[in-house]
Amino acid sequence: MDILDDRSEPEPARSSTPASRIRGPRTPGTVQGMQLFVWPTKYMRQCRDAYGKRFALKIFPQANLYVLSDPDDIKEMFLAPRSSLHTGRGSAALEKFFGQTGLAWLDEKEHLTRRKQLMPSVKGSALRRTEEQIGEMAREAVASWPRDRVVQLRPYVHRFTIEVIREVVFGKFVPSCWDELFDAIWDMLKLNERVTTMIETHNMSPFGVRMLRAIRPLGLDRFFKDRARADALIARAVAERMESGEQGDDMLAVMLGITREDGSPLSGVELRDEIMTMFVAGTETTAGGICWALEHLTRAPAILERLLDEIDEGADDAFLTATVHEVLRLCPPNPQIIPREVMKPIEIGGVRYDPGDQLWASGYLLHTDPDVYPDPDVFRPERFLGVKPGAYTWIPFGGGHTRCLGDRIAILESKAVLREVLLTCELSRPDAKPDPATSRTVTMTPKHGARLTLKSRAQQGRTVGARAR
Repeated sequence: MDILDDRSEPEPARSSTPASRIRGPRTPGTVQGMQLFVWPTKYMRQCRDAYGKRFALKIFPQANLYVLSDPDDIKEMFLAPRSSLHTGRGSAALEKFFGQTGLAWLDEKEHLTRRKQLMPSVKGSALRRTEEQIGEMAREAVASWPRDRVVQLRPYVHRFTIEVIREVVFGKFVPSCWDELFDAIWDMLKLNERVTTMIETHNMSPFGVRMLRAIRPLGLDRFFKDRARADALIARAVAERMESGEQGDDMLAVMLGITREDGSPLSGVELRDEIMTMFVAGTETTAGGICWALEHLTRAPAILERLLDEIDEGADDAFLTATVHEVLRLCPPNPQIIPREVMKPIEIGGVRYDPGDQLWASGYLLHTDPDVYPDPDVFRPERFLGVKPGAYTWIPFGGGHTRCLGDRIAILESKAVLREVLLTCELSRPDAKPDPATSRTVTMTPKHGARLTLKSRAQQGRTVGARAR
């Protein structure tokens, strides 16, 4: 049965028009939100088929939400002045994780300043250090994964990505409480398996939050307890680092060196919010991307064989890089990037948007647009061989002023895990049927968590020259 109630013809050619004339499904907003959460790809594609490359949704109770998927619209949105479009409140569903003082919540000058301050922790010497560690961490992680039985690989991949972010945040100065902190973060992130993770608890009254916490199956009470535990452990890790006086190029060291114009340092809350942002946004997405890659490779023997040849030769990783780019095109873990709130009247693609409107660029719809990518549903890494992904046609990391800080690290992680898996294992799947997408808060991941079997390929006699790279 179709999940839309209004199958109008697609929108006609662009003309200067108020956004209020953009069409969309007429179902109640709560129903639209549930459909989007349960069918994150199917629902959006049916909306595009019905209404065209821009359409309206009602999933935000007090705002008009307009989905954009035309590359020209997205380019104009990314190039809009910082004062015209804000992203801070677009992270509202994640506020319960991130807080309201970190980079994800800031706009205009505050965002630009904080972004420049944090950048040294993800580039230069810090990036080189992280890259060196990622290779070894991938070898250790993959070696520990189960063999010869069907397992959901996503939890194992997610644990790896959390360890990588530990390296980014703390560097070689691992907190003495890291094992406890890891467990607290892991337990917090379990809320993302529930639709209740989308509830904006910070906009509720204390009484309303208490009522929800009293309903134990919702998982919110357990979440808030886990969050309090994680917050206390982060504070302990920060205090330990400050007492040690150890310097470094890791994110915590960089943040401890930040001072405002009046000479004051970042507060404990600000440090906590930036650290937690990294452990949530920097792990869920990368884990999803790696799982999608494993999913596709088990159903693409020719591509898998070509990757194996390249990895065994150890000369370069052009095809591996193209494969990661293609996976992120076809299955972007963030299918829709952070919404932009219109702060000043703005015209994009001949449409006038007013203050309070929300603009939502859909990477998934953009990436599966046949006008942009011929045969968009075909897994074809060759699309990106010798071709740099376009800034306005390939947006798995967002774009414009708020492009993901850790994009290069995510690519490194993906390549390292795929390289190690393919070097040491044969992949097989119990069911040839493709795994559908499901939502984890704002991310998209294989519904069954990449259920695969890993078998040792040491006996196959292939070379392992890539290990020395």
